[in-house]
Amino acid sequence: MDVKKILEYQKLDSELFKIEKQLQNNPNKIKANEMHEKMKNSQEKSLKLEERAKKILEEIEKVKKQYKVQEEKLKEFLSKDIEAMSKEELDKMSVLKDKLSQNLNILEKNLTSLAENVNAVLASFNQTIKVFNSSKEQYAISKASYDEDVKVIDKQENEIEDKLKELAKDLDKKIIDEYMKRRKENIFPVLVPLHENSCGGCHIELPYAKISKLENEGILSCEHCHRIIYKS
Repeated sequence: MDVKKILEYQKLDSELFKIEKQLQNNPNKIKANEMHEKMKNSQEKSLKLEERAKKILEEIEKVKKQYKVQEEKLKEFLSKDIEAMSKEELDKMSVLKDKLSQNLNILEKNLTSLAENVNAVLASFNQTIKVFNSSKEQYAISKASYDEDVKVIDKQENEIEDKLKELAKDLDKKIIDEYMKRRKENIFPVLVPLHENSCGGCHIELPYAKISKLENEGILSCEHCHRIIYKS
C-alpha cells in the first residue's frame, strides 16, 4: 500500500495537532479555569456558612427562650414573702435560687459562645465573598484574553482543516476512517514507521508473523499503542 498520501495528510495534520495542544495549554485558559473553580468553591462555602449561621441563630433563639424562663422563675422566687416561710421552706428556696442562678450563668455563657461563633462565621463569609468577587474579576479578564487567542487560532485551524479536507478526498476511505478514529482518541502521530522490527511509536518489538503481515499489506495496527505502523 502506498502511504505517501496519508503521510502527507498527517504532516499537515501535525500542525493542527500542535495548535490544539497550544490551545489546551493556553495560560489564559488555565487561569480562567482556576478562577472559575475558585468561584465555584467560594459559592459552595458561602452556602455552607449561611446554613451554619442559620443554625447558630436558631440555637441563640432557643437559649434566649430558656434564659427567659429561668429569669421569670427567679423573679417569681424573689417576689415571695420570705418572712412568712419556715426554715425548711427557706432552705428549699435557697437551693432553688442557687440552681436558677447557676442555670442563668450557664445560659449566659452559651449565649456568649454562640455570639462568638456567629461573628466567626460572618467574618469567614465576608472573606469568602471577597475571594469570589476577586476570582470573578480575574476570570472575566482571563476569559476575554482567551477568547481573543481563540479568534486568532480559529483562523489558523480553519485554513488547515480546509486543506485537510481536500487531501482526504484522494485517500482511501478505510485508511482515513482508521486514522480519524485514532486521532479522536488523541493518538498522535497516528502513523509511525517500522523501526528495526519494532513499532516506531511505542518501540515494542513485533513478532515475525506481524512483520510478514506488514510486508504483505503495507500497514499494521500496533496491538500495544494502537498506532498504524508502515514500512518505510
